[in-house]
Amino acid sequence: MQEQTRTVGAEGHLVATFTPAQGAPGATPPVVAVLSNSGVIPRGGPHRINVLLAREFAAMGIPSVRFDMSGLGDSQRSDSTRSVTEQWVADTREVMDAAQAQFGCARFVMVGLCSGAIIGHLVALEDPRMRAVLLWDMYAYPTLQSRLRKLAFKIGRAGLIGSAQKAGVMLLRQLRLMPPDDTPAKPKGEMSVSPPKDEFMGRVDRLTNQGVELLFAYCGGQPEWFNHRGQFAAMFAGQPWLAKVSFELLETTDHLITSGPAKRAFIDMTTGWVRERVVPAADRHS
Repeated sequence: MQEQTRTVGAEGHLVATFTPAQGAPGATPPVVAVLSNSGVIPRGGPHRINVLLAREFAAMGIPSVRFDMSGLGDSQRSDSTRSVTEQWVADTREVMDAAQAQFGCARFVMVGLCSGAIIGHLVALEDPRMRAVLLWDMYAYPTLQSRLRKLAFKIGRAGLIGSAQKAGVMLLRQLRLMPPDDTPAKPKGEMSVSPPKDEFMGRVDRLTNQGVELLFAYCGGQPEWFNHRGQFAAMFAGQPWLAKVSFELLETTDHLITSGPAKRAFIDMTTGWVRERVVPAADRHS
């Protein structure tokens, strides 16, 4: 297996590494895997998970491309005036163009890690070549049980005395017996805010109606965000697409997939989903 790293895109500013599939040369693969940044982490992924995935995919007969979006890793900034989100969607589509020319396949699956999940599902809404997206630690909407679990976690972390002190300060501020907290809020990036739930559910409905495979996957290391297995079904209860998507909670894996066992669990989850759901779906739509 010989990888190739080169610049791609209309501006020639995107750095991408192409990993061919093992097996019969010249054979058309079922899909091409797209791997990219998680936040500002370069294209190798957190703790090199994208490199490990590329090798696993190659052994499955699936080529891949891992790349840095504009302004991240080895890729230069674009001269475009697009927003960051719009630019990264455009970047992904340009990399897909290059991978299609390289591997001869117009069907793609994207392993979207955190911010990459946001980009992946937006690309799928625009580009019919994106047939599947893994959504790692993407949007999570609170439910009654998740709020109670979050409260219990905060109390456990701060202790009863610390929690009582915080509650007392909040009460005094509400009664205007203490000055308000004038600490400026930290600015949030455009991809740090979840869209309204109805809007996001509408996007998922569109994607599933188009036959796009989706895997919603969450780690067990963010108890203030997603904190129990039943939260997924509860926060999207009644949605007609719920039975069409896949869901996994890797309870012993952290957000950055740090440890060896965490990497193995993530790789097994990803390759199993691709083998069982993505490849058969791609064959049906070929």
